[in-house]
Amino acid sequence: MKQMEPDPAGLERFFEHLQAVNRYVRGGWFGEPRRQPTRVQWIILRKLQRTGGCSVGELAQRVDVGPSAMSQMLDRLERVGWLSREPDPRDARGRTVRLTPRGEEVVRAVEQEWIRRLAKPFARLESDEQKQLLALMDKLAQFVREEGR
Repeated sequence: MKQMEPDPAGLERFFEHLQAVNRYVRGGWFGEPRRQPTRVQWIILRKLQRTGGCSVGELAQRVDVGPSAMSQMLDRLERVGWLSREPDPRDARGRTVRLTPRGEEVVRAVEQEWIRRLAKPFARLESDEQKQLLALMDKLAQFVREEGR
């Protein structure tokens, strides 16, 4: 299949739509201060949930901050009981950061809220449109992963 050069205006529209969906989904949870993680905290929590735990350095790299700034962020998350830091068995100086059961609960609650919020507008698409959209997003996600290598 021959690749077509993307239309810049079409890419801009696509990006705006992605942002609109993202804002809508996050609005129900992140719009209520004190009940949920900030966006950066969410990135940290999701990384820990996906990996089962990682180093302070890995987390700092993920959110593009220095280790000192990351340690301060982790202090706050540890104080609210969402994560713990344990000695790294492979590195006597290192620490492994992991979600606590309470942190896992927060991640599940946020994801459930996002799914709940997205379900109603998604249901307004016809069944074939839902399948087509999912298939295209799967395909685009695969291409993005391949470009990221």
